[in-house]
Amino acid sequence: MKDLKQCREEIDIIDQQMIELFEKRMNVAKDVVLYKLEHDMPIFQSDREMQVIEKNVNRIQNPQLKKYAEIYIQDMMNISKSYQASHIPIHSSYDLKEPHYQNIVVGFQGVSGSFSEHALESYFGSDTKRKNFQQFEDVFKALQDNEIDYGVVPLENSSTGAINDNYDLIRDYGFFIVGEQNLSISQHLLGLKGTKLEDITDVYSHPQGILQCTQFLSQYPQIQSHEYVNTAISAKYIANQQNPHFAAIASKKAADLYHLDILEENIQNVKTNSTRFIIFTKHLERVKDATCVSIVFTLSHKIGSLYQVMKIINDNHINMLRIESRPLLDTPWEYYFYVDFEGDLEDQNILLALEDMKAHTSTLRVLGNYAKK
Repeated sequence: MKDLKQCREEIDIIDQQMIELFEKRMNVAKDVVLYKLEHDMPIFQSDREMQVIEKNVNRIQNPQLKKYAEIYIQDMMNISKSYQASHIPIHSSYDLKEPHYQNIVVGFQGVSGSFSEHALESYFGSDTKRKNFQQFEDVFKALQDNEIDYGVVPLENSSTGAINDNYDLIRDYGFFIVGEQNLSISQHLLGLKGTKLEDITDVYSHPQGILQCTQFLSQYPQIQSHEYVNTAISAKYIANQQNPHFAAIASKKAADLYHLDILEENIQNVKTNSTRFIIFTKHLERVKDATCVSIVFTLSHKIGSLYQVMKIINDNHINMLRIESRPLLDTPWEYYFYVDFEGDLEDQNILLALEDMKAHTSTLRVLGNYAKK
């Protein structure tokens, strides 16, 4: 048996050889990326990566070491890709347009009195020309067809989480987030004039409105909940139905607009309830004091792929704000990942980090650059 001193001496010699080979390999990796840039070739090819891993693992003679060799080769290739990404020229990768808020039309889902309209007014001003739509996707279609200049939709609630359909719509339509507006949300139980709480048998609201008020509703098992398109539309529905047994969960503004009584105030589960709305348009914009970048990416289905992206964020001292996953509908058990992190697309460090992330993802798209509120 070798003694410890001899083992350490041998490791030192091997390490010296390995570090010399590492430097040679990285220099060749640099030559590869420069050649590909010169000849306008794809920089990162996942099929080539898998071939390299498989070829080298098969060279291992000790079967017990094969799984460790695979990890070693993968890590080495990840380091190589990061180094190659650092040689990709960082010029204006993102065409940032100047924002324009004069003579614009802004779209929102719902009717007058909806929280989306409140968010629109808070962000753009109460005099802004607006157009309302029945469904969230109708807002996206309207922007696609140039009926509106910007859209406003909710993206997540502090107590009930993400509104996943709107995540997917932003991705699918290829639009960009250029702003956000946070609203404190107070939900009220609304009924016809003179109605009493004990008379109510049915309540209508947007699914999020119902979810935000489950604790209150659980106290009244006789009340049946019905999902409706929008909180304000449900208030309008109650006003039109003139049924004293019907109620809506909606805002105070909706109560005023549709001449309803507030039967119970602030019935949301969490008194500090708030919703984050996003403002989106067809182009990325140059946002004054931008503090947040949003991206969506997909990964190859292998161990450590998500870790590599998180490591890049960490290594570049970037503060990640949130991460959300959504399933790839055509590929079971694989996901889109939505990530928000602090930064600005005019910051060189952020641009370098994004190029590095692209080297470790199957697809990556910047969704937005905006100021958090």
